[in-house]
Amino acid sequence: MKKTLTLSIATLFISLSFCQQFSLLPSPENVIAISHDIQPTSPTYTPINGQLYQDFTQSHKVTHMQLGAPSLPYFSESVIVPNKGKVSLNIKHGGYIEYTNIEIAPSKGSLKRNVNPSDIAYTFGSTYNTNAFFPGDLARLGIPYNLRNTRGATISISPYQYNPVTKVLRVYQNVQANVIINDNETGENELQSDYNQSDVFNTVYENQYLNTSVVFGRYTTVEEEGDMLVISKDAFIDEIQPFVDWKNQSGIKTTVVGISTTGSTDTQIKTYIENFYAENPDLVYILLVGDHGDVPSHTYGSSGGEELWSDTYYGQLTGNDYYPEAFVGRFSGYGPQITTMVNRTLEYEKTPIAGDWMTRAIGLASDEGQGIGNDGEPDWQHSRNMRTVLMNYGYTTVHEFYDGSHGGADASGDPTPTIITPAVNAGVGLFNYTGHGSQNVCVTGNFSSSNINTATNNGTYPYVISVACNNGTFTSGTCISETWMRATNAGSPTGAIAACGSSILMAWAEPMQTQDEMTELIAETYTTNRKSTLGGIFYNAQMSMLEDYNANTNSREVMQTWVMFGDPSTIFRNKVTMNMIVSHISNVPLGTSSVDVNCDTDGAKVSISQDNMFLGFGIASGGSVTINFPSLTSNQPLIVTGTKQNFIPYQGVITVGDGPANIDENILGEINVFPNPASSKLNIAWNNTTPTSIELRDLSGKVVYSNTKITGSKLTITTTDFASGMYILQVKANDKLKVTKVTLN
Repeated sequence: MKKTLTLSIATLFISLSFCQQFSLLPSPENVIAISHDIQPTSPTYTPINGQLYQDFTQSHKVTHMQLGAPSLPYFSESVIVPNKGKVSLNIKHGGYIEYTNIEIAPSKGSLKRNVNPSDIAYTFGSTYNTNAFFPGDLARLGIPYNLRNTRGATISISPYQYNPVTKVLRVYQNVQANVIINDNETGENELQSDYNQSDVFNTVYENQYLNTSVVFGRYTTVEEEGDMLVISKDAFIDEIQPFVDWKNQSGIKTTVVGISTTGSTDTQIKTYIENFYAENPDLVYILLVGDHGDVPSHTYGSSGGEELWSDTYYGQLTGNDYYPEAFVGRFSGYGPQITTMVNRTLEYEKTPIAGDWMTRAIGLASDEGQGIGNDGEPDWQHSRNMRTVLMNYGYTTVHEFYDGSHGGADASGDPTPTIITPAVNAGVGLFNYTGHGSQNVCVTGNFSSSNINTATNNGTYPYVISVACNNGTFTSGTCISETWMRATNAGSPTGAIAACGSSILMAWAEPMQTQDEMTELIAETYTTNRKSTLGGIFYNAQMSMLEDYNANTNSREVMQTWVMFGDPSTIFRNKVTMNMIVSHISNVPLGTSSVDVNCDTDGAKVSISQDNMFLGFGIASGGSVTINFPSLTSNQPLIVTGTKQNFIPYQGVITVGDGPANIDENILGEINVFPNPASSKLNIAWNNTTPTSIELRDLSGKVVYSNTKITGSKLTITTTDFASGMYILQVKANDKLKVTKVTLN
């Protein structure tokens, strides 16, 4: 069915823009049917050489970016397809509306951020002299890809078809795309196993695929649960060990290996990870420890004179595609710098500084990009829109530091370090930058590595997301993202909890979509897609970008070369810190295989570890949780750890003995331990029973104090050289044992 409308200048503002919606349709076996419909919205126009052209870049998220061709919108959605078989596409539609006498603006191409889009002139390429409808295909099926034991395919629909010679625009209605699976022919990126989804990626699947509910059913989801692999330069394993211990205690089964084990080349490391993943299918997080010269990044080759350096490569474990099966981060530095990153992460997760700093954010942005950015927005408008989402969620302050003068909370003129640095020092939990960049500078505000190194934001660490060129170029010198991670003041960490920066000249629009999606995830916009870890937020947003811009090679470069400096498993803080109340039994006998724990915070993850080995976890519901684990064969104490986003973790101790008779609950009734918490000295006094041994261990199980030659009626342990935190005091007397928890400040 065709309906034709002839437009003149007087009727030019009749709506030619439409919002869109994908729906899943009933279909026979071996067919996945989806429908796409569009509804009118308000159009926008731009003048070119004195004439008005409809400009879809200002009204739609994604448009075709072929230089000099009509910049028409397209819309993308992914579906799960069977693990085996060739896939093809069949298209139907319900007719179209035809508009005549229409002028459509051309695309300036897919630009990178080393140019100002307004300096690029519109050009009308050969398409404008071709008497045919562009782009021609009403729909296109992307090459099937693998995402964490699933096989997916992206359908891109182009309901706008334009003939630049006849100036006719067709808008197709009710497009139906049928994905047909032929299991008698071999397809691309097949999976060898049968249906084999991974529970740890349940919410990722739901967000990625339109047909998740049909294929999988609805899940009771646990966000971003899974294991971690740490690959370190051997010399840094001692520095990273406290981090590994904490991750195991907090319920992330973590394995650390040195380069001497994995091999020292990118190919050897990738092979090791792939083999590890095959044996440990719950792997979700990969942390690389060391600079590029210690644990090499991977290059996809040269593009535009730049090497496409990639850490994400190590998380792409199945299929010939760019969708990750694991989230990759890096602690880039040498020994003392690694220690800084470890201490910062432990502080952020375990003992965050008080206050509402995590509800404050910075938006730093250029005033360029009108009509070129994602959603057609200039950088400052994009930043302001993210600010609105964050403020509606509950952020108390989102600073507007924009080039130019844009009203609102944005001061007149361009920002400078003199206004940015005080905001950082006062404490923010999120720092979004969108603009031009180089290896050590955010050009807007001239905010550089030197400003980070002189900052005094001890204890208040932002998550830094940099949409800029070369802010992550770390393979040849130190970049600003590394500076965020290495920064200290007065011997303790400052800087950022993580910083994401591009290793190359960055694309303009595509990473803005990632930043937008990260904002939506941080603000919990989606009821069924919640992400709380730094890696979960970043990489899920990256997958959203890759889907939306799947027709654009720059989107693949963004996925390849945007490097995450920091721990991907760290739980992001975006609300004022709260407390949880947890209680449990104080001792259990050998052979125990489960523990009941009371927890007042539903949704909290409660984990059990022993001697820094992860044993098991459960999710609190209705005020309690039961954790099951292999029967205990060691008498080392159990560590109970409770964690949840925006809460202070709980840690407690359960002693383990040969049997209850060996544990005397009354020993410490005769022994007084004070003060508890202790700041510089811990006193242990007794009346009648002199202890035969006293040990003080940290939660990693390391003995920090031991004494077996005890006399008198009192013992004082000097604790000034011990790190702050919880310790286990073990007292033996007359073959009886008692263990209690003490805190050192």
